[in-house]
Amino acid sequence: MMRLTQRAIAVAALLLVTALGASLSAQAPAPSIAEQALRRAARLIEQGRFQEALVPARRAVELAPNSPQSHNLLAIAYEQLGQTAEAEREYRLALRLDPKFAGARNNLGNLLLHSKKFPEARAEFEQVLRDNPSHAQAHFNLGALLMATQQYAGAAEHFAAARKLRGDDPAVWLAYLQAALKAQPSDAVLREADEFARRSSNEPRGLFTLALFLAESREYERAAQLFARVKELSPGSIEVLFNLGVAYYNLKRLDDAAQTLAEAADLHPQAAEAHFRLGLIASERGDVENAMLEFRHATERAPDRADYHYMLGREYFKFANWEGAAAAYQRATELDPGQPLYFLSLGNAHFRADNHARATLAFQRAAALDPNLPEINYLLGYGHRAQGKFEEARVFFERQLRLVPDHLESLANLGYVALEQGRFDEARKYLEQVVSRSPEHVAANFDLGRMWLKERQYEKAIQALRQVVQLSPDHTQAHYQLFLLYSRTKQNDAAQAALATFKRLEELDKQVRREKAQLEKTRRMRLAGAPGTPADPPAARIAPAPPGGKER
Repeated sequence: MMRLTQRAIAVAALLLVTALGASLSAQAPAPSIAEQALRRAARLIEQGRFQEALVPARRAVELAPNSPQSHNLLAIAYEQLGQTAEAEREYRLALRLDPKFAGARNNLGNLLLHSKKFPEARAEFEQVLRDNPSHAQAHFNLGALLMATQQYAGAAEHFAAARKLRGDDPAVWLAYLQAALKAQPSDAVLREADEFARRSSNEPRGLFTLALFLAESREYERAAQLFARVKELSPGSIEVLFNLGVAYYNLKRLDDAAQTLAEAADLHPQAAEAHFRLGLIASERGDVENAMLEFRHATERAPDRADYHYMLGREYFKFANWEGAAAAYQRATELDPGQPLYFLSLGNAHFRADNHARATLAFQRAAALDPNLPEINYLLGYGHRAQGKFEEARVFFERQLRLVPDHLESLANLGYVALEQGRFDEARKYLEQVVSRSPEHVAANFDLGRMWLKERQYEKAIQALRQVVQLSPDHTQAHYQLFLLYSRTKQNDAAQAALATFKRLEELDKQVRREKAQLEKTRRMRLAGAPGTPADPPAARIAPAPPGGKER
């Protein structure tokens, strides 16, 4: 939407004064004084001196109270000073004196439009056009109103009418293109856009505006070409570089996108959005460390952006830095507590860090925000199970099964819960259902083996646990359980072999944990810029759509 420009205000005011000469000639007490006051008010408005213009404008109204032009001019001064109630009163007084006064009615409509009184504003513009179908400004203003209410096809029609009446005024042409692109980016509209770009090839502002409209309509190739042209005309503009980088990204030209956004970030290091999008590029490339660096830059520069903290949390999660992920997700939930995805992610991070109580609380917050999340009951059940709260876990697993009757993980976990509570018949029912549907389900086979062991059905237990180590040769506990079974069935050689494998795997697990801890320490030192650590490579400096789904 466009308010009256200074030039438009001045021209309108001076035209009113010119037209007023004859109308004041028959009025008392002193028409020449009234005309002089009105002319002075118009000059002050032309100079943008609206407060000063009020004095002569009021004087003109006092001297010529029946002049609609005087009331209209006073209303313009009031409106520009933000005194909308007074402006509306004066416009309506002008229209009471002259209902056919198109200028005052259009101005009143514009005032109502900017006050978001859309039905009233539309009525005024439509009345102007009924009285004068060739009123270009009324067509333009009605188009702006329809844009504001997302009626893009109607807006395009009125902008087209205004353009026809005004010729190829660039502002009106651009308004038409924006509306037409939002309504439907047809071949004809795109040809119009190309023609505008050709005629404005040396006008960076118009090209940049059109490029933004094209990008909004996902015409990224055309948008990128125009942004690149504007970059040639106006080098060193962060807005141009940033939008060119985003256009390149949407065209999957990641190298060009990274280079262009890096230029933007170098030009204006405090530009959080450029760092955020560079982080997204690095994330998409699988470059976790550079993604974390860029997201950290973004959060430092815009600490109140929840999505920045969320994306930083995702990279920490990929890095298996559960504490870092939880801290970033926690900040995201504090900044935007209405996003169930943030709480789901926070719960997953806490769970990986063995903070099962906190994980369950986060899952509960997610469920409160969206009870229809696909697996929220399963996650809540698992959270309670991890805390040893088997009855609570059972309730949620059963609830998940009512929603998804073939949810294997819930069946498997109900089997685990029943086994831990000593209800072997029930455990067998659930676990055998899982194995019959998915013979390669490692956890269900393992729990079946444990159950048969508890019931002293050793051959069945051995069979189940052999299936586990066949499916998962590094399953440390399965080898240990086999050691116990072979020992009890006097299979000494097999028992010793299972024990040796168990010890070897256990030592490997410890070694892996030590190596991960050392690697994490080194990476944290490097990310913090500690002396004596290798310098980070330059960050791969775009913007995919925000990620969805859950981390599991």
